[in-house]
Amino acid sequence: MTAIRVNRLYETRLKAPPEQVFPLLCPVREYEWIPQWKCKMIYSESGVAELGCVFSTDFNDGFGPEVWVVSQFEPGQRISFVRIGPVRSTRYIISLKPDGDGCLISWHQEITSLQAEDALIKAPDSDKKFRKIMENLNQMLDYYLQHGTPLATDLAKIRE
Repeated sequence: MTAIRVNRLYETRLKAPPEQVFPLLCPVREYEWIPQWKCKMIYSESGVAELGCVFSTDFNDGFGPEVWVVSQFEPGQRISFVRIGPVRSTRYIISLKPDGDGCLISWHQEITSLQAEDALIKAPDSDKKFRKIMENLNQMLDYYLQHGTPLATDLAKIRE
């Protein structure tokens, strides 16, 4: 088998400092700002994101159910996940850097196919979909940080 690996990066600025943003990058806290977010917490000593936290998701997006493990946890700076499912393995790194009264946020995905020549991973529009998803996630996060309430957005439409 010849696996396919794709790297994607999205960077933008948020109007809140890293210390305010970081706690929201958690499977439990994402319920506060991502409409329709669903996950199943499998293991966390504290009940929220921490090193070794394990949870699962199934976004009905063709990739099937996936298990996520927090593989790096540096409060206010970086959180990384390893995400495994039947179709792909994803290393997901979210980094925050102070920038004036806000922060720069960087979303990096390294996706490796677990099936030879996976059409879902190398689909011609997959980079465009990634960018759209990231733009919408950042819009939801920024809105929540500014207003304290979630922005009404349908994730199913974002993923189309």
